[in-house]
Amino acid sequence: MTCLREMHLDDLFKFNALVFDPFTEVYRLSFFLRHLAQWPDLALAAVSPDGQLAGFIFGKCLDGLRDHTELHGHVCALTVSSDYRRLGVASLLMNHFGHMLDLKNAWYVDLYLRCSNQAAYKLYCNLGYCLRRVLLEYYPGDPEEDAFDMRKPLSIDVERLTLALASRQSVRLPPDEDSDDDYS
Repeated sequence: MTCLREMHLDDLFKFNALVFDPFTEVYRLSFFLRHLAQWPDLALAAVSPDGQLAGFIFGKCLDGLRDHTELHGHVCALTVSSDYRRLGVASLLMNHFGHMLDLKNAWYVDLYLRCSNQAAYKLYCNLGYCLRRVLLEYYPGDPEEDAFDMRKPLSIDVERLTLALASRQSVRLPPDEDSDDDYS
């Protein structure tokens, strides 16, 4: 049985097999260090019965994009070892992440994923995420790849107001928009 725990600093030296998976975005070490320092409770490891990392999630909690009034979470990185896919590990990580954000009274959680990653898209839809918009040419070094911007309202958003602005339209993010994507 896989268990969850907070990510430890030394885990960063153990997860190369997970990070270099073709379905995982590659970030610099500074990305993971910053997240561990700022949001340690939102960096979780899934550990297999033999003590190996089966997966991880790194997220953050922010206080609104423009008006600083809507507390929300963002999934920055999620991956599961190929040996543990389709066993519910990703759902376990995502559900626990959402629970942690509920405890902080966050209104919603969002994430971006490659439009070509249909398995992840189906997973997120099954977990209650809704497509908000398509981000054109989102991934550096891969201008052909767009990203889905998905969002899930949390328990404080009973009326699902955080989905009201979902347009499903394709947009290009302005170059000055804050981004946390430190790709290597």
